[in-house]
Amino acid sequence: MDDAGNVAVVLCRVEGAMNVGASCRAMKAMGLTRLVLAACPAFDETVVRTHALQAYDLYAAATRTDTLASALAPFSMVAGFTRRRGQRRKEPLDVVSFAAALPARGEAAVALVFGNERDGLSAEELALCDEAVGIGSSALFPSLNLSHAVQIACWEVRKALVGGTGGLPVKIPAPREQLDRAATEMADTLQSAGFYKLAGRPEAEVFLRSVAARAALTEEELARFVSIVVKLGSLYPSLLDHGPSRE
Repeated sequence: MDDAGNVAVVLCRVEGAMNVGASCRAMKAMGLTRLVLAACPAFDETVVRTHALQAYDLYAAATRTDTLASALAPFSMVAGFTRRRGQRRKEPLDVVSFAAALPARGEAAVALVFGNERDGLSAEELALCDEAVGIGSSALFPSLNLSHAVQIACWEVRKALVGGTGGLPVKIPAPREQLDRAATEMADTLQSAGFYKLAGRPEAEVFLRSVAARAALTEEELARFVSIVVKLGSLYPSLLDHGPSRE
């Protein structure tokens, strides 16, 4: 599975053809292909196509509605993206937490709603949403371009639902059993070389295993790491003999 067909992007009162085209491109790159245009004006299709490129088909097939309420009717879960807070507005949940909860919803239809470029979603529009979702940004300039917000949201959804590797090789860390053996071998080598007294060996073994685990070393990387330590351990006595005096 390489798409999130049950998730749609809803653009509400969006005005810029460039933003619509860029949003289509952002969506398709992340495997989201369902676009809804709610209460949007007519767009210059040439501009949309210029910025959508090979994702123009999303715009051509988009559902168009006069109101946000009618646009949301087919969805069982609606998330309104906003950066604003207020006494009468929903408190935003961060986008990572929102996306992480999506797999538990199964094939339920989900809408990601984005508002107008200038003022975002109104309080009334956000009230139509089941959840308010925010994208963390710097206080120096907290406002994101619409298509950038769509891109980030779609990326997080993709990671949660179908994985975000896009065909790139997945790094698989070495299993615990191999980490234990590697830590033991390295600790044995260091002990034989006289790096520490017998009393310090258990702590060193735990430390080496912890470092390898936190670094998420693959089996090949772990083998290289062990090889380097073993070689250094075998050279250590001769290095002491030929190196500068430590007295």
